[in-house]
Amino acid sequence: MKKVIFCAGALMFGALTFAQQNVSDVDQNGNSNHSSVDQVGTMHRASVDTDGDRNNASIDQGTLDNKAWIKQVGNDNRATIDQNDDFTSDVGDNVAKQLQVGNNNRASIDQDSQYSNGSGSGTLKSKALQEQKGNRNFASIQQVNSKHFSSQTQIGNNNRATDYQDGASQHSMVYQKGDRNNSSVTQRAGYGSFSDVYQRGNDNRSTVRQSGAKHVSRVSSIGNDNRSSVMQSGNMHRSLVDQVGNHNISTVTQSNL
Repeated sequence: MKKVIFCAGALMFGALTFAQQNVSDVDQNGNSNHSSVDQVGTMHRASVDTDGDRNNASIDQGTLDNKAWIKQVGNDNRATIDQNDDFTSDVGDNVAKQLQVGNNNRASIDQDSQYSNGSGSGTLKSKALQEQKGNRNFASIQQVNSKHFSSQTQIGNNNRATDYQDGASQHSMVYQKGDRNNSSVTQRAGYGSFSDVYQRGNDNRSTVRQSGAKHVSRVSSIGNDNRSSVMQSGNMHRSLVDQVGNHNISTVTQSNL
């Protein structure tokens, strides 16, 4: 009987140990590259793949079941992913992916929260995707609370994209192709809003601000030096901006007042 109990206990201990394992895979090819992976908690997955010179990659993961991937090809790129590492958290299950091809690009994803989201403090079940191809591009995503989705794609040079999401179930997509384009999206103090920004050309600017619930904003600018501003507050507004050409300006303000 003792032998049977011992084996069962060993099996239980082995299963528990396996469940708590974190996995990190770092592959660097080139010169003077630097990678840092810090995993605290359980069931994390982290991957860093660097090909080039003087690149920097950093992944910090806390709580449980976060997944992060960084891939960089080129020189002097910087990428950082933080998942529930700054505050006392008891939730996780976030996904972050970054791809940078070119030189002197910067990408940052922050999935962390000091606020309660119904399942505990921390950021929960959010997904962030960044892809940059070119030189000197900048991308930043910050997700607070739960169930957000954000994607940023930039092709060209000197483009900039920033996304901020809090509340719950916010959705943002940004695509920029060309040079010196700029997109800023803020979704806060609510839930279930949607923003889609598409800019192709040079020197275009888009600003989207959504507060409240279930807004929809779509912005498309094709050409050069166009400007778009969308401000939505309250609930359930819809906005569609479509600009083709050069030096166009659009301003949309929607509220329930």
